[in-house]
Amino acid sequence: MINETPTTSGHSVNVPNYSSQPKNMRLTPRGVSNAPMSRRFPEVRGGQCEFCGTIDPYQPGDLQYKLCPHYRGMDLKCVYCPAHKDASEVVRNSTLNVAEHPYRPGELLVWCKSFECSKAHEQAFKTAS
Repeated sequence: MINETPTTSGHSVNVPNYSSQPKNMRLTPRGVSNAPMSRRFPEVRGGQCEFCGTIDPYQPGDLQYKLCPHYRGMDLKCVYCPAHKDASEVVRNSTLNVAEHPYRPGELLVWCKSFECSKAHEQAFKTAS
């Protein structure tokens, strides 16, 4: 969505209107680029949103994040885990970090806290010192 904002000179400028909720963003595949900062969202720990916790006590714990307002209806999976790894097993047994892609606003990056995936994420967005 683009909003047109008038400027002082009378010309209009296109300003992107991005949602602040991660459920309204697209999941992104792993990218190789440098970024100093990006917006972070609540972690998913063992399938539960860090902020919301257990929403429905009659649903399995590893599916609670799908009920919270942050991630409602989303299927989160680590973008760095190999394809042969079961994504639901990773959600159930790990902590997922969720952040907005630094160069493509509106897209999410999701990675688990395993050493290999965290290192891959760090390398993908490493800035030159």
